[in-house]
Amino acid sequence: MVFLKANMETQKTTSKTSLLNKMLMKAWRERWTDCQWGINIKTVLPRGVSGDVYNLADCILQQAVVGSGANQLVLSYLRHSLCSHLISHAAVLKRISKYDGLDKPHCVAALLEFLESIIGGVTCYGKSEESMIVNSVTSLVFWLMQVYVQAVRMSSGAGEASSAFDWGSITRCVGNVLDSVVTSQFLMGILYLGKQEDAELFGKISKKYSEIVGLAGTKVPTIDEAFRKVALIELNHLDMIELEPKSVEAITYCLQPLLAVEVLLNPSSDTQVYVAQMLMIQRLKGYSTPRLYSELIRACLISLNNVSGPNRESMWCAFTFIKLPHILKQLNTLSKDYDEKLDYSPDVIEALEMLLEDAPVLDFMDTKCVCNTVECFMTELLKQHLVTEKQISMFASRRESITSSLQKLEINNQQPSIVKFVIRAEPPLAGILKTLSTDYNKVQEALLSMLCQVLSGNSFELILSVATVEGKLKTFVSRLIKCNECSKQVPGETGKAALTRAALFDVSFLMLTFIVQTFGSDVVLDEGGDSFFEKWVRECMVERNKCKSPMNMVQQCDQTKVDELLLHLHSPDSYKVPSLKWHEVCNNIPGVLYHVLLAWENGQSPTDVKNILDNMKVKLCAYSVCAASWLCSYLQIVCADDLLKPMNMVQQFLTAIAPEEMAQQENFKERLGLTFQIIRKMQHDFHPAGNPKMRMALTHNLVSANPLTEHFGDVWKGVQERGWLPVDTAQTLESLMQSCGPLWLVTKLVQEIFACKHISDMTRVMDIAFAIMHLDIELCTVALLSELLPMYLLNKLQSAELVEPHSTIVARLAVYAILSTLENPAKVRKKRSRTADTEDAGDGVGPPSKARKLNPDLIAGDSCSSDMPPETVISREPPATVAEPLATCFQNLLKMFATFVTTDEFSPKVHFIFQFLVLLVQCGRDRVKPLLRLLPVGFVQNLLKIIVTDDFTPGLILRLYDLQTSRQGAVADLCLLRNIQLRKESIRL
Repeated sequence: MVFLKANMETQKTTSKTSLLNKMLMKAWRERWTDCQWGINIKTVLPRGVSGDVYNLADCILQQAVVGSGANQLVLSYLRHSLCSHLISHAAVLKRISKYDGLDKPHCVAALLEFLESIIGGVTCYGKSEESMIVNSVTSLVFWLMQVYVQAVRMSSGAGEASSAFDWGSITRCVGNVLDSVVTSQFLMGILYLGKQEDAELFGKISKKYSEIVGLAGTKVPTIDEAFRKVALIELNHLDMIELEPKSVEAITYCLQPLLAVEVLLNPSSDTQVYVAQMLMIQRLKGYSTPRLYSELIRACLISLNNVSGPNRESMWCAFTFIKLPHILKQLNTLSKDYDEKLDYSPDVIEALEMLLEDAPVLDFMDTKCVCNTVECFMTELLKQHLVTEKQISMFASRRESITSSLQKLEINNQQPSIVKFVIRAEPPLAGILKTLSTDYNKVQEALLSMLCQVLSGNSFELILSVATVEGKLKTFVSRLIKCNECSKQVPGETGKAALTRAALFDVSFLMLTFIVQTFGSDVVLDEGGDSFFEKWVRECMVERNKCKSPMNMVQQCDQTKVDELLLHLHSPDSYKVPSLKWHEVCNNIPGVLYHVLLAWENGQSPTDVKNILDNMKVKLCAYSVCAASWLCSYLQIVCADDLLKPMNMVQQFLTAIAPEEMAQQENFKERLGLTFQIIRKMQHDFHPAGNPKMRMALTHNLVSANPLTEHFGDVWKGVQERGWLPVDTAQTLESLMQSCGPLWLVTKLVQEIFACKHISDMTRVMDIAFAIMHLDIELCTVALLSELLPMYLLNKLQSAELVEPHSTIVARLAVYAILSTLENPAKVRKKRSRTADTEDAGDGVGPPSKARKLNPDLIAGDSCSSDMPPETVISREPPATVAEPLATCFQNLLKMFATFVTTDEFSPKVHFIFQFLVLLVQCGRDRVKPLLRLLPVGFVQNLLKIIVTDDFTPGLILRLYDLQTSRQGAVADLCLLRNIQLRKESIRL
């Protein structure tokens, strides 16, 4: 039945086409005018039916070029049919592109002249025309190329055949038509869609262009250039409104705060994480490569100059002088101008030249670090082959006189250089890792001496800082765990060997506890580890944001062993406990302390309690740490009236030990110093008291007598005055976010944007706010998109209205946050922090240059990337999908946007939506394709009907669609825009 119906339709169409051909012949014989043609043709075509259905354009053109010359009367019928919308431009262009009689120059010339007259008004009406226009325009361009090649060959040939006709006129006509195509953003947009839709046809165009380039003869350079534009068309050739400032901002405000947050939260992140972020910033801000390098170095120096505390100072020093050169090396390798034959980077040299212009920063750094900062930094760059020795000498000499003068002015100019200390910590770290990888039973004494030496002064902090930035922290931890396991008590071992083993067990336990306390167990420990230390951390160690029940710890103790320990600690000389090993004592300390605490509360004398605790802490320092950890957990569950006794017990573990007791154990003083550090941090983390400055130095917790809103205001005032984010302030902001949630923090940051009066101030605040949101970029972005922006759009906030100029700044903040979340989801970061590391990141990967040759889109890790598996790489390709929860909240935001563009009313909300979409495609480019797939059907078309300014361009429309999946929607919107523009032009006429 369907077949019969289709057959009848075909017969009907054929019959109509035959009638049209007969009418056309009659019109030519009777010399109808075009008006007569228009009147009579309507007797054949049904009302409202396009002539394309009956191939009217084919019929007319066949008759127009049937002879050696074109029939101008018939062509006038074609023009009239086109103007009265009896046929479409798409059908006419398609039919002309099929004409293969290139040996008939008069016909070709007539067709080109006809094209000249209509090409400026090409458009589409209706779905059927839209489905044809892309192929028609693409085919026409290919036909123009064929005509041009023919004309050039004929005009450069010899004989009567070439001189009988002026082929140069055809060349000129081709140039005129082609110029109309190239200057029409609509036609170029349609042509770009043709490139996406028909790769085979566009391949022919590219091949024909190569033929044109190789032509010998009388060519026109302007036409060749026009053909180059159509043959090599790219999306960036199509114009769109630029909302970013034309000139790159003079000062960068987002890089330093971003680094301050990242190094605070993720100090052990591998090099590639920072490289990916820097490339993201470069895309957002449009920085040149030297400018990016310069700003990156400057940001690190500012942070180092203003950081306080030995731990943070050594960390930032290691990051700046050890990690940063590796980051610059990878960035340089990924640069489009990278030349592996050079032994230096021209971009790095240019960046250093820019840095020298910022004399105040370098002056402060030279004074603080007691060295020529530029020279020290370039010495590290030399190891990465980014500079040469000659360049180091040249740059160092330019700063030498200033550095010497600054150091002479300093009263304490004899202080050692922190930079040199940190750099010197690299070889000891390598030595420690090498020693830890050998047979522990053979090097116990040497290993103990080495580890205890590390605990003297601030050497341990320096070693940890270097290990962290080099990506070797987990290697260090895993080998210390192995050392701790191999140092467990051996039954029957006595004398010097037993004392050495005990001290090695103790010092490795203390170092591991300090590392976990500093960086968090999630970062440095593998999930599900079965060693004694890993189990103790998982079940007993008090940790921030990880609640553990102290009573569960008590219940897990072996009551028999607890009783033995109590007897031994109460009277050490009378009761020996040879059956209990050191790690068993650590596991049963919670039970001991709970009994001691109950006995004290039930009348036991404080002296007896003190004696028990004193006897515990002189055995091994690990016992004191285990005891303090359980007591700090217990402090979190008891009421205020019961805090005093457990707090006093914690304090007892911080009291001094008699010299004669310390002399009984080797290296006890160094171990005791680290023990006190660990217990004090536990004490201040989980029950802050005493000096507020000391609290903030030792704890991540927020302690403030003022309302948190006022506290934020005080903190923000300092940030705004400086223009950069101190690390201490970054930690306070993180505590505020932990206390109040990401929505509260983002709301406060956006309010600061609305508080600004000048656009320059708004932009600065927006950049800093964007960086601060990286405290948890995913949660902050979701809060901004799913809660804060809807409240502004629905006028639920009385404090501010979403109007210009604040509207564009807030839209930019939202776009920046989306793009950062899109490329760096939190779950990837979490997974990365748990990956097993290797000692040397180069294992099995090869040098970066070789990896780049094998696959230019990927770059392998370096020596500072060993916490990331070798197969994890930076990709230039955009992410394939949008991860949750970003996908859902972005889709919900678009649905809300759609409710505001259903009418023809232009409002500040519609303006915000338009600015948001422009910034999204402008900053995100190809990387936002997964987001564009979430646009509701018809959304862009509705917005197009409201935004009647010239800001809506074909280039913008094409960027708003994922052209792999939504080409037809893009064609429809291009045609709608074209018709709106033509209507506006006709009104002006």
